[in-house]
Amino acid sequence: EPTSGLDSYQATQVVQTLRSLADSGKTVIAVIHQPSQHVFATFDDLLLISEGRLMYFGEVAEVREYMKKMGYGCEDEMGTAEHVLECVSRVNGGGEEQRESCER
Repeated sequence: EPTSGLDSYQATQVVQTLRSLADSGKTVIAVIHQPSQHVFATFDDLLLISEGRLMYFGEVAEVREYMKKMGYGCEDEMGTAEHVLECVSRVNGGGEEQRESCER
């Protein structure tokens, strides 16, 4: 979790350094919790896990279309990072929203 505890600017700097390593041929694997859209856009591939279950594994460029095919499309104005987090996050507190989030 290389960006934990960092502000947005510092997190972006760390991720840009990791991107440079990847561009030079190194394999970079990192856990990033709730990335900004800017940070998210630097990723090539994405492994999404929610409550220990695999939710998506593939190219970042394909995740929006995948979520849409699964029935979770989103508005064009919403960033992909925000949409993906909304799709895989569980809602607590009861009611219809919690039931729907558990079904995802």
